Amino acid sequence: MITPNKANKNIHIISLGCPKNRIDTEAMMGRLSAKGYGFTNDVSSAGVVIVNTCGFLQEALEEGLGEISALAVLKGKLGFRLVVTGCMVQRMGRSLKKEIPEIDALVGVHGYDNILAAVEGVKENSIPANVCNHAAKFYQNRLVSTGPGWAYLRIADGCDNRCSYCLIPSIRGRFRSRPMPEIVREAKILVSRGIREVNLIAQDTTAYGTDIYGRRSLPRLLKSLCRIEGLEWIRILYTHPAHLDDELIETVAREKKIVKYLDIPLQHVSDRLLSKMGRKVTKQKIVELIHKLRTEIPGIILRTTFIVGFPGEAEADFGELQDFAGEMKLDRVGVFAYSNEPGTRSAKFTGQVSEKVKSRRLDFLMRLQRKISTGKNRSRVGQTVSVIIEGRAAKGDKDVPFKPGYQYYGRSYAEAPEIDGKIYIRSSHPLILGRIYQAAIELAWAYDLGGIIVK
Repeated sequence: MITPNKANKNIHIISLGCPKNRIDTEAMMGRLSAKGYGFTNDVSSAGVVIVNTCGFLQEALEEGLGEISALAVLKGKLGFRLVVTGCMVQRMGRSLKKEIPEIDALVGVHGYDNILAAVEGVKENSIPANVCNHAAKFYQNRLVSTGPGWAYLRIADGCDNRCSYCLIPSIRGRFRSRPMPEIVREAKILVSRGIREVNLIAQDTTAYGTDIYGRRSLPRLLKSLCRIEGLEWIRILYTHPAHLDDELIETVAREKKIVKYLDIPLQHVSDRLLSKMGRKVTKQKIVELIHKLRTEIPGIILRTTFIVGFPGEAEADFGELQDFAGEMKLDRVGVFAYSNEPGTRSAKFTGQVSEKVKSRRLDFLMRLQRKISTGKNRSRVGQTVSVIIEGRAAKGDKDVPFKPGYQYYGRSYAEAPEIDGKIYIRSSHPLILGRIYQAAIELAWAYDLGGIIVK
């Protein structure tokens, strides 16, 4: 095996999983950059490779293990130092290093302050228990890897909801809000770097403030963010239907900088299953919430996720979910097959559903949603919308499907980054990436749109 070259301060970093993980990656990059490290997309030129892993579902574990195993083989040829961080480390602990001995250091989600020591070989393992004491400056100096023009902004970490299917509390710990001044300060730093849209994230953004201010304080935080000059769009992700109250709805409706878009993971609508899941909400409350949002915030875009195949989900339960999806016609829907995760309460539930049935139900719901999405997109043809330009449409780009005739792609208020569709743009003059322009919608596909710049 080749000995790692400690003089090589180039780092190749791979971030797996959700946006919350991405922010941790960016914060680690910021800390390492301040110590003279640079970053490269070419693994062969790296002295260190970091894999920030997801550990939420078995599928994510398998993806992470596959990525690390492939890097372990490369390490023998190239000689870089291999550091593994994140939720999978927090979940598996030191057994991960026993499984893949080529790993040089492990850093759990509560040990990121030790990333420099792990990279430099001073510390092999940093996997503290679920007590996170990251200093305020940990996130403020992060290197934004998204954009151009937009970024994620974490307002809290951990979770107290303890849904029966979820490992997040055991991995990430108790719900912990970041102090409001700290969040506002970071948002101002992002704006000073050209960010025009921030996407607020947490395990449950609607619970913000309950631990440090004694009450839900997201509306107050939003009003502070709206006062930041240069910040144009504020998007709220990961809201909990049981915690989305009148004050928050009124704030979203009134404040112009808050885009009229809410991400509300519902997971199901069968009262029996909602109770087993520990969701603390009923179908009636969900229906009332959707009607209220659509009444008080005209034009609001609603995104949700559903879980099919939860233990005990009968055909009648799935039929109820299917009818709900067809009647409510939500704008954005993601469907996931239930994953039986060891350590969760639901893993011990009776009535586990077969993979074949899960797959059939998932496919049915996604086909239904495709029809709904196509109809909604067609209704937008002829509208003029504000679009943040994210990139140039290039043939051969594996991450962005190419649409002939369009030079750029971006999003309106109706599309969240990295998860919803794109608006492909043609323009008679060059556009600046990260800027917001007016575009007329002229073409609709199932999930994407085509438009032309009008101003």
